[in-house]
Formats: sequence, C-alpha cells, structure tokens
Amino acid sequence: MEDLTLTSLPLELILKIYSTLDWKTLLVCRQVCSLFRSIIESSARAQYDIELAVYGMMDGPPSPLTASDRLALLKERNAAWEALEWKASNDLSMQQGHLWELCGGVFAQSSPSNLLHLRQLPSEYRNIKEKSWHVALDVHVRDFTIDPAQDLLVLIEQPPLFPNPNEIEQQIRIHLRSLTTGDNHRLAPKPATLVHDFDVRGAMPTYTLQVCGNLLGVYLMSYGPPDPELTVWNWTTGEVILTRLGPEVMTFAFLSSRFLLVGSIVDIETDNTGPRLYVLDMTQSSSEKILLTADYFCSFAWPQFNAWTNPVGFSIRSDPSPAWQPNPEARVPFSIAHRHRLFIITFCVITSEGRESSHDLFVPADTLLSHIEALPTATAPRDITWDEWGPTGTRLMQTPPSSPWVCYVFGTKFATLASRTRLYPDTLEVRDFNQLAMKRAAESTKKLASEDEISQHVYNSSVIKAGEFLYDVRTSLPYRVTRRSLPHSFTQHFLTAAVMCSEDNLILVDSNHRHLQVLTF
Repeated sequence: MEDLTLTSLPLELILKIYSTLDWKTLLVCRQVCSLFRSIIESSARAQYDIELAVYGMMDGPPSPLTASDRLALLKERNAAWEALEWKASNDLSMQQGHLWELCGGVFAQSSPSNLLHLRQLPSEYRNIKEKSWHVALDVHVRDFTIDPAQDLLVLIEQPPLFPNPNEIEQQIRIHLRSLTTGDNHRLAPKPATLVHDFDVRGAMPTYTLQVCGNLLGVYLMSYGPPDPELTVWNWTTGEVILTRLGPEVMTFAFLSSRFLLVGSIVDIETDNTGPRLYVLDMTQSSSEKILLTADYFCSFAWPQFNAWTNPVGFSIRSDPSPAWQPNPEARVPFSIAHRHRLFIITFCVITSEGRESSHDLFVPADTLLSHIEALPTATAPRDITWDEWGPTGTRLMQTPPSSPWVCYVFGTKFATLASRTRLYPDTLEVRDFNQLAMKRAAESTKKLASEDEISQHVYNSSVIKAGEFLYDVRTSLPYRVTRRSLPHSFTQHFLTAAVMCSEDNLILVDSNHRHLQVLTF
C-alpha cells in the first residue's frame, strides 16, 4: 500500500510547508519525529525564524543576504550583546545646547546657533553607516522629539516668557517637520502646526513628547495652579484623539497603537495614595477634556504604601514605540519586534525618616497585554490587583536617584552603571528581560554562567522589605545580567555619569566634560 504520511513527501515540499509556519509550530513539528527534527535543524530558514523569535526580532526587507547569512549575523550579534563585546567605539563632543534626544539610533542635540545637530549611530552587525547632518530651526524651540523612520521632527515652540497677565490661556504651537530638511512634513496637515490652548496661571510648563506611528502624545506639567494635562493627536490629520487632565496624571507611554498607559500616584476620588497604571483605549475615547478616572479601560494596582510614605515622582520609560519601524533606507537584515518591549516604571518617595528612596519596576509589555487581552469587551473598567499581575510578571528593585539621561532602555535591555566597589570602580551593567531567551537558558543542559563570570541568569525572587511599602514585596520575573568594566581609555580621562542604550549602541555620558563615548555592536 502506498505511504501517504507526511514523512513520505519530497524534502523540497516539506521545506516549502515549513516556510509557511510560525516559529511555535516549527518547534512542535521538531518534536514529532527524528526526520522532522533533522530537517528543521538543517534548514537555515527554519532556524532563522526560531532565532528571530527567541531574541525578539523581526525579519528585514529582501536583500542579497540569504537566510543563512542573516542567521549567522543574528547569532554573532546576540553573542556579542550577551558578552558585552562591542566591535568599535567612537568619542563624541556634545553641543552646548540644553536639549537632546535619542531615538531610532539617531542622537539629536540643540545648539545656541539655532541648529539641530543629528547623528545616525553606526551598527557593525546590521551594516548601518554613521552619518551626521544638521537642520536649521526657524522657531525658538522649547522641546522636541524625533522619529527617524517617519522622517519626523516634532518641535514645541517656546511660548512668550511674559504672557498677557489678563489672559488665563495661551496657545502652544507644535510644528511637524522633516527630520532631514527641516521643511514641513509631507504627511502633516496644512498648515503643519498643531495649536493647543493651555492654562498659563502658573510657571512655564515642562513637556514630555512621544510618537507612536501616526499618534503624538504630549504631557504638559506646570509647577503651579494648573493641573497637568495629557493630549494625544493624530498628527497626520490634526485630530485630537483624547485629553486627560488632573493632578493624578503624572506620566504616560504608548502600550500599543490602541492602548495608552497613564501613571498616577493619587486617586482624587478616593484620596488613596499609591502608584497605579491606568490603561486608556484610544479607539473608544473622545477629544473632550475629562479627568483620568472618568473613562478608562482597566488599571493595574501597585503594592500598598505605608501610611507615612510620601510619593513625589513617577515616570514610565520604554523604547522603541509599539509602532516603531526601522528606517527603510537602512535595509537592515532584522530589527526589534513590536511586542518585544520593556517598561521601566520609576517612582520616588520620601520615607517617614525624611529620606529619599527610588525604585524601578521592570515590566515586559506582554505582562500587561496578556491581562488586557483576557478582559471581556464592553464591560465596566476592571481594576487588576497587584497580586494578579505583579509578583510573577515584574521585577521590583531599589535604585539610586534617577539620571536626566533617561534613554536607558531599548527592547528588553536596560543599561546602567553598577554600584562602584573597590575592585570594580567603573562597571557597565546590562539587564535583559527577554523571557524566551531565559526559558531557553533554563531548559538548556549547558552549565549556566556562575556568579563570578561576566553574566548570570537570575531566577530567584527579589524582596523589598516592608518600610516604604506596608508589606514585603516579592517579585520574580527572570532576567540576565551582564557586567563589564568600562574602557580604560574613557575612565582615565572622563567621569562616567550615565549610560544610554539604543538597538546597536551603548553610549557612555560624561556630562561634566560634555563628552560621549559610543560603543557599537
């Protein structure tokens, strides 16, 4: 009788079938029989798809590079990051301006001469060449952000320093420009300026700006009477998507193209003190100015603070945005996947002894999205308790006071300077919260890195003892930590104050000497 099983098919046909499968199905097929396992392990395309998934990457556009070429590059790049073995370094002097941004591998700095200086940082493994250019600014800029993949430069114009004392509101003007030329952006509305009214009874506001595809979020906060305000626009049409205001609005970040995270410390309705993450559904929101708690999809509660703990600061950092795409001109072989992102939520408190204390909560995007996607639609807002999401889905750590150089996260990697010791005075530390890579390491028969080697896998729980919190807080999200001494060529001349992280670089910052060293992978 003729054999009609899958194993009887020609090898070329089996490989064609495998090319249509996702990585999870490929792993299942590998367990079916020794033949399938052998075919998958000898297929560069199948192995490449699996490695992309494990390391949270997505494939790039077609190019002369074969699947085998890309697989080799990907493995070399991952090994270099895991050992912190950069391929090149470059010294840069900082401009004299006070504004800067790091996004999409482009470092931008303002200067007193009304020029914005931009530098595309290089990549060895993804073959990105370094280049620099500048854009002339025809407005007095108070703040800015960039999105290189969309050729987008967002400028907030400095409002008058002495507004009319009889006016309660003033207009903020947001200019949408090309990052390469400084001209009006081709996708912006006409005129290419967003105009927004804000309360000017207090001091001049500070701004936080974030871009997510066609969405632009701007957070305004004054150290005075007006409440903080968060507005999201569709910057390509000028339409206001939502506005939230009130003292409880303290920070924000895009969780996806649909959901917005907003951080709060105080619930003005209940007068409860304690951090909470509100999730807003931007597809179901109106442009009306309303309080944060008036309309939200769900919220994530934090551990309860001690009654004498006074929270004074709250921020959320994540990079890249969930809609991020690599610059199409670079034609990179692979880039970070959309959901492969880490949120670092920092809060600062004053303890009952009057001491300042800071903590970082490390939260993968999937921790939040998995709970959100499990909620039924068209229901009342759901408040998710800390015990439901926090202990196993996050890692809470006590940290030094935060640095103004806040671009310390990219994908699931977090870069910092390790605490100085006599033996290790200047040590670079990278924590990677890639959960698939951690699971592979846990299942591997190979010996994991020990405590005295350059890296280690951390599976044990972290415990923050009761004090600032009402009870002990235990978290257990696994992560890999890698440490390496800083280059002597840098430490003998400069004092490293901070480290920043992008997809292909670590950037050492000496703000006293206004100097950077770019480490390139």
